Amino acid sequence: MNRTSIIGVVLAGCFLAACNRSGDGAGPAQQAGKAIDDAGARAQAKVEEAGARVQGKIDQANEKIERINDKVTDKVQAQVDKADAAVREARAGAKEASEKVGRKVEAAGEKMQQAAK
Repeated sequence: MNRTSIIGVVLAGCFLAACNRSGDGAGPAQQAGKAIDDAGARAQAKVEEAGARVQGKIDQANEKIERINDKVTDKVQAQVDKADAAVREARAGAKEASEKVGRKVEAAGEKMQQAAK
């Protein structure tokens, strides 16, 4: 045989050996596809795991925000209550002052009437 024929037979043998199924019955394309599928599944699992961790952190942050919001709401409500009490006291004081002024004006008016007689 000549050299070209021998090389052709060896290449054909290598090609056929590459296309043969391995011990598990999967060919090279199937093995490559399985490797791609496995890599995709691992990547998806890592993405889901990272997503769960991020969601956990978001939940923790939301809980902290709610606690802070509750504290702020309580403090604001306390200040509103104080301001409301101060307004009520001021109204009562203004009413009392108005009554005193009214009595004094009335007394002054009576004195003026008596002086005019």
